[in-house]
Amino acid sequence: MRPLSPDSVRPTILCIDDAEIALRVRKLLLTIAGYEVVTAASGEEGLELFKRNAVDLVIADHFLTDKTGTEIAGEMKTIKPHVPILIVSAASDTPEGIEFADGFLPKGESPEVLLETIARLLAR
Repeated sequence: MRPLSPDSVRPTILCIDDAEIALRVRKLLLTIAGYEVVTAASGEEGLELFKRNAVDLVIADHFLTDKTGTEIAGEMKTIKPHVPILIVSAASDTPEGIEFADGFLPKGESPEVLLETIARLLAR
């Protein structure tokens, strides 16, 4: 895990997950890696934060209590189409509607793979 240099602008990542532990762990990992992190515990909260804040990337769980990650991705792309969205899911199959997202990772993927995927999406 290579943190951003002190001279770098710290990209802001919005993490959406209704599992509190997963959200805390992801926030800690991303903060240590040098990112600013905003969290939301529901799809609706995530959408509101997305609308009100400058966000460079979104990581959304697919299975949320109020919406799916791909539904959120579809709504976000109509608001800010340039912001990359990464869907994470415990599902073994790629979720329906994934075309609205810019990437997909299964939950449980290593922190290195998550950070590499984020770096690749932000570099686009």
